[in-house]
Amino acid sequence: MLTEFLKTTIPCEVLESSEYEGIDDTLLISIPNSGEKDGLVLLQKGKLYCFNLPGCSGLWLEGNRLYVSVILPACMTLLIYEPGKKVQTIVNTKLGDIHDVRVIDNQLYVVSTGTNEVAIVDMQGRVCQSWPLAGYGDSSHINCLDVWDGRLVATAFGKFTTYRGYKGKTQGSGILYDVKTQETLFDGYSAPHTPRRDEMGAVYVCDSRGEGVSYHYKDERKMISFPGSFPRGMEITKDKIYVGLSSLRHRADLKDGEAVIPSAQLAVVDRKSFQTLKRISLPRAEIYDVFVVNN
Repeated sequence: MLTEFLKTTIPCEVLESSEYEGIDDTLLISIPNSGEKDGLVLLQKGKLYCFNLPGCSGLWLEGNRLYVSVILPACMTLLIYEPGKKVQTIVNTKLGDIHDVRVIDNQLYVVSTGTNEVAIVDMQGRVCQSWPLAGYGDSSHINCLDVWDGRLVATAFGKFTTYRGYKGKTQGSGILYDVKTQETLFDGYSAPHTPRRDEMGAVYVCDSRGEGVSYHYKDERKMISFPGSFPRGMEITKDKIYVGLSSLRHRADLKDGEAVIPSAQLAVVDRKSFQTLKRISLPRAEIYDVFVVNN
């Protein structure tokens, strides 16, 4: 099993608490921007396994092979874990600040946030094809991928053209767009991440600066709110929505007296009522991705 392979391959700290109990799914969570506590967290059977790795962002499970993207400004770094095999590292110095990874039709896609593009790379790290947005460097802050009926979509902070042109301008400028046609499908977000769509066609997006998850279905649009947090990373199951909540990084932007969560949390939300059933505190600052690994 992949989870047992990770436990024997990567040094980890095991934490136990009654707070971790009552979750039926096995969850793998990526942790960036937490200093020496960067890495992966596995929540399984009431225990928290904390694996120490460089700042991890996107996760993707293809069969029993786990792909992990690492946030490094200078280059693309991907880690591949597969039981019975050595850990594989894929590097490309022309891409950087990788925020997501996905295998689609046996092709390996990455979001190169640092170069403002989504690219297909081979197992040697060479770029086979790419879809950049106009601009210089991290101008749009493209971050997370999903596939909807064969259409590759991504979230971005907006269509800006200068390096980090979104700084101070994220409020309402975020988009969800078609990567290959560059058509904007939804807009009005504030620093969006993690686009997801369920079996009914409802769209969920972590509206991170809006401190909630934006829900669209037909003519209905609502916000599942998590005040004082930066929602990012989400997994939708048959009856639950798991949402990663990061502690707000830019506290200087907060209004006097505004409360913030002290550390990262995992919210467990009922899919029918959108009520939060449980929150689990993690001894980390941020969460990037949340993935169910019930193998």
